[in-house]
Amino acid sequence: MAELMWLALLGHLVGDFLLQSKAMGLRKSEKGRAGLWLCTIHVTIYTAVIMIFWGTKDPLVALAVFAPHWVIDRWSLANKWSGLIKGRTFEAAIVSTDKYREFDVAFTSIVYKEIDATMHLLCLWAIVELMLTR
Repeated sequence: MAELMWLALLGHLVGDFLLQSKAMGLRKSEKGRAGLWLCTIHVTIYTAVIMIFWGTKDPLVALAVFAPHWVIDRWSLANKWSGLIKGRTFEAAIVSTDKYREFDVAFTSIVYKEIDATMHLLCLWAIVELMLTR
C-alpha cells in the first residue's frame, strides 16, 4: 500500500500542478461551458497521470479517480470547506481593508491549496485501500 500511495502522491503532483494550465486552475469552477470544459480536461489529464503511475487500465479505478476529483474542483470544495469551518476564504481576504491584505490573500491561497490537495489525496488513499489492495 505504501508504494501505491507514494505513486499516488507523485501522480497528484504531476497531474494537479505540472500539467494544469493557468486557465484550468482559474476557470474550472466557473459557471457555464468554459468552466465545465476546463474542469473536465484537467481531471481527464489528472486521471490519466494517476493511472500511468499506478500502472492500471481498470475503468472502475479510472472512474474512482475522476469522479471525486471533478466534484472537488468543479465546485471548489476546498473553499466551501474553509468557509464551513470558519477558516480562511477568498471572499473575506479579497474584501479586507487590513494593511496586510496582500499577505492575507497569499496565505489564503496556500491554505486553499493544502485543503484541496488533502481532499484529493484522501480520495486516492480510499481508492488504494478499497480497490487496489484487496
